[in-house]
Amino acid sequence: MNFYLMIFMMFAIIYSSDLYVNNKKSIIREYKFLISSFTILLLTLILGLRDTLGSDYGSYYLDFLYMQEEYAEKNYFKTQALDPLYELLSFSIIFFNLHFDFLMILISLIIISSFVFFSNQEKDYLLIILIFLSYYYLILGMGYLRQGLSISFLLIFIHFWRNEKNFLSYIFLILAILSHKFAIVSSFLIFVRPNGNWFYLNKYFYIFVSIVLIYSFYKIFEIKNITDYFEVYSLEHSSGALYRTLGGAICSLLFFSKKSHFKNRSDYRYIYLSSLILLTLFPVSLIYSTISDRILAYFFPCILLILANLPYSFKKISPPSIKFLLLTVLFLHLFVWTNFSNQSRLYLPYRMVDYPGAKESPYIGWIVYCCEVEQITVWEGKDRF
Repeated sequence: MNFYLMIFMMFAIIYSSDLYVNNKKSIIREYKFLISSFTILLLTLILGLRDTLGSDYGSYYLDFLYMQEEYAEKNYFKTQALDPLYELLSFSIIFFNLHFDFLMILISLIIISSFVFFSNQEKDYLLIILIFLSYYYLILGMGYLRQGLSISFLLIFIHFWRNEKNFLSYIFLILAILSHKFAIVSSFLIFVRPNGNWFYLNKYFYIFVSIVLIYSFYKIFEIKNITDYFEVYSLEHSSGALYRTLGGAICSLLFFSKKSHFKNRSDYRYIYLSSLILLTLFPVSLIYSTISDRILAYFFPCILLILANLPYSFKKISPPSIKFLLLTVLFLHLFVWTNFSNQSRLYLPYRMVDYPGAKESPYIGWIVYCCEVEQITVWEGKDRF
C-alpha cells in the first residue's frame, strides 16, 4: 500500500465513522477545527518536504538556483520569465537565505490552507478533502505548484464572489492570474452576479471589459507564444486527460439532473456556467487532451461543490449510502491511479532520489541555462536538445 492510499484511508476512516451519526453527535463537526488544523499541517509537510526532483520540480529547482546565484553575485534578482507571484515568493525565500524546501513548504501551505478553508464553508467539509486527496493532491505532488497556487486563490475568489464582496474577489482573481496565467479562463465570473439579475450594469460595460480581457490575454500570451503552445500540446496525448475530462462531464450531467437541489445556493450560477464548460472539455480532449486537462483543473472547485452536495439530492436513497458509494469510487480511483498508471505511480512521495534542499544540485555541472536570450536553450554535454 502506497503513501497516498494510507493518507486517504486515514481520513476515510474518520469520515465513515461519522456517516450514520446524527448532527448533534457528529465527531467531525465537534472537532472541526482540530481536524482542519491537523489536515493543513499533515498535507503541507508531505507536499512541501517531498524528496522528489523531477518533472516540474526539477525545472523549479533550477530556476531557484539561478535566481539564488544571480542574487549572490550581483545582489540583484533576475527574472526567469515565470509567473510574477511565484517569482516574488521565490525571491523572498532567497532574500532570507533559506533553502528551496522552504519555498515548497510556503506554497504548499497556501494551497492546502485554501482548500481546507473552502471545504469548511460546506456542510460535508471532510468529503471535499477526500475528493481532493483522491484526485488533485497527487497532481500537486507531480510538481504543478504554480497551477496549484493559482487554483488556491481561485477558491478564495469564488468564496468572496458568492458572498458579493466584489473588491476582495477581484484581488484574488488577479493573484490567481499572477500565479499562473491560464487562470484567466475563470474571469468569466466577474460578468455574473450571484444573486438578482444575472448581469451587472449594461451591455456597454461588458463590451469594454471584454476588450480589456482580450487585450490582457493577448499581452499575457502574445500570438507567437499561444500559437507555439497549441502546436506543442496538440502533438502530445494524455490518456489520463480523457478519463478526467469524462469525469468532469459526468459531474456536470449529475448537476443538471439534480439542478433544483442547487438552486438556492449563492454559487448556483458559478456551478451552472462551469458545468457547461465541463461538458465541452471532454470532446475537446479528444483533439487537445493536454490543454483540456490543464483547463479542467481550473474548474475543479465546481466538481468539489457538485460531489459534496450530491448525497443530499436524492429522495429515495439515503445520504450515508451515497457517501459510502462516493468513498468507494474515490478509493478505487486512487488505488488504480497510483498502482497501474504508466507515469503517476512514479511520483509517489519518498521513492525518488535527490532531496532538493539537502545537497548541491546534481545538475549544476552539466546543465546550462542560456538566459540572455528569449528562448532558453538547454544542453547536456555535447548533445543539444
